[in-house]
Amino acid sequence: REELFNFLKEKEVETIRNHYDFPVEIGKLPKAAKFEAETLRIPCNDSMIDEEVEEVIKQIKLFFIPF
Repeated sequence: REELFNFLKEKEVETIRNHYDFPVEIGKLPKAAKFEAETLRIPCNDSMIDEEVEEVIKQIKLFFIPF
């Protein structure tokens, strides 16, 4: 997750590590805490134009399958 986060940051793709807007207490919500530790929030909303969506997809593909 950190490697992808840093890669996208370098490519100026705004990414957020924390999914929730509040801290997850590990003991009380272990599945939520695991989810929080393993996921990223990438840009994806209805105000994005096709080119922006394609750029996000392209950069994620480049991370996993560098050309």
